Amino acid sequence: MNKDTPPDIGSTHETKAPAIFVAWISAILILAGIFWFFTQPLRTHILARAVNRVLEQSEDFRRLEGQSTNGGSSFFGMNTWFTMTGHNAHVADGMKAVVFTFIGEGTFFPCLAVLSPEGKVIEFVPLNNHGKRVISRISPGILQTYARRIEGNVL
Repeated sequence: MNKDTPPDIGSTHETKAPAIFVAWISAILILAGIFWFFTQPLRTHILARAVNRVLEQSEDFRRLEGQSTNGGSSFFGMNTWFTMTGHNAHVADGMKAVVFTFIGEGTFFPCLAVLSPEGKVIEFVPLNNHGKRVISRISPGILQTYARRIEGNVL
């Protein structure tokens, strides 16, 4: 073979590079999926602790107890359902809550929707200062839309 002859069009080097790239990307996605799946209980526990800390700081008597097994559907973990407890007559057995991202005035903020045992949204509790300022300016129609969406996901 002469140095001046061009390499074969179907050279092994040219076909190996894309296959190696696809294998690397696939391996990363599989590892990320496994990590995401097996850390779900830990992430839920950390979320419940953080929400309970916010409720305690705002002197709210309610607390998230544990993840609800029959709370509702979730689209790729975008919301998390919990059962609620409290040292007050206003917290009935069977009350649930969902932590989700509220979009108001073009910004995102974490929010807690408290549901009655019948599955109706009682109130929205913003979980940060920005949310507390924004939620008071949101129209009742938008709040009702969020409430209907949440109530439609209750099992």
